[in-house]
Amino acid sequence: MSLSRSKLNLKLLGPCLLAIAIDAMGFGLVYPMMSAIFNDPQAGILATDATPQLRNFYLGLGYGIYPFFMFFGSSLMGNLSDGYGRRKILLLCIAGLSASYFLMALGVFQGSVWLLLFGRGLSGLMAGCQGIAQAAITDVSTPDNKAYNMSIMSLAFSAGVIVGPVLGGVTSDRTVAPIFNYGTPFLLVGGLSAACAIWTACSYRDTAQAVGATRIDLLLPLRIVYQAAMHKEVAFLSVVFFLMQVGYGLYLQTIMLLLQTKFHYSSLQLGLFSGLIGVCFVLGLLFVVRLMLRVWGVVDIAKTGLLIAGVCQILSALFPQEIVLWCLATLVGCFDMVAYTTMYTAYSDAVSEQRQGWALGIAGSVMAVAWVVTGLLTNLLPLFGETGLLLVGGVSFVISFVMMSAYGRRSRTASRAGASL
Repeated sequence: MSLSRSKLNLKLLGPCLLAIAIDAMGFGLVYPMMSAIFNDPQAGILATDATPQLRNFYLGLGYGIYPFFMFFGSSLMGNLSDGYGRRKILLLCIAGLSASYFLMALGVFQGSVWLLLFGRGLSGLMAGCQGIAQAAITDVSTPDNKAYNMSIMSLAFSAGVIVGPVLGGVTSDRTVAPIFNYGTPFLLVGGLSAACAIWTACSYRDTAQAVGATRIDLLLPLRIVYQAAMHKEVAFLSVVFFLMQVGYGLYLQTIMLLLQTKFHYSSLQLGLFSGLIGVCFVLGLLFVVRLMLRVWGVVDIAKTGLLIAGVCQILSALFPQEIVLWCLATLVGCFDMVAYTTMYTAYSDAVSEQRQGWALGIAGSVMAVAWVVTGLLTNLLPLFGETGLLLVGGVSFVISFVMMSAYGRRSRTASRAGASL
């Protein structure tokens, strides 16, 4: 059967799906691991008598360094893949991811905080592999099978989101097996990335013609942000999306610390908690959004997701009991994904068909900046405490809901004015 008629050529695109899963897996795995490593005096990364302020500083650095380098790496690798072909740059990114995880594992084994952070930064720089893998699948998709292929990509991403934190939690807990430690999850993902690189080298071949040598523009992300500021609707949506991402970033980072300090969670328990959020991501993506689209428009769904996620985060700060936090986490995870998905759709709807890639690139850049900011905000823990930062994140969500409501009213007014002309 020819490629154009088949739904999905797994021999050709299997490595791309695995790369998407690994990228999602690494994201979900690292956040609970960073919280456990930097707050455990016996981890060996920092001195046992390190002050809480110093631990919070390095934790914030561990959180923020990944999105900082992702901000530059995603657009850089995407441009290089257009110029030099998907295969070469995909191989570079996957091999780079493998090296980054091995470096993080070595940092844990050697007790080197800088080696751990260097590996974390390198993984951010190589995070463009997901976008390239998605582009590779799009290259071979036809109008008949594109929706199917996109759903398979979503499933690969969802599998990574669920498996990553659970894998990290289980394989870092010495009570599960004596050979496990904080470095084991990084070794496993590094090995899986290396296997993916080998599979890519053996099986994947470019199906789209490369355009040729491409000029490397390290300032491209900054130029993109400047262009976004000049587009009225995209600029407004970017502020909404920024506030939403700051809200969720503060939730994901701070809830781990709260569970660890208040309830003495192990890395296994943190991983299971993160895995629950990942399951709710999938439910929100595959079911809740689709059901809501039968009744409401994109803006109304985004507003609902922002409001429910924000209110549940505020309730988590006000009632930090263990069972309450687990129950509210299901709603935060589900409706954050509802808002996330429909915010991307709102970006797409705000521009012409010719500027779709540009608009979605803006959304990715805004998200990266927001996660850098949330990493820096971790240094405010001594001032606000875990529940205080959770509250700040919830309020950020609610403000984004208010702004999205204003955006919806303005869009309806503009539509009615256009219809009357």
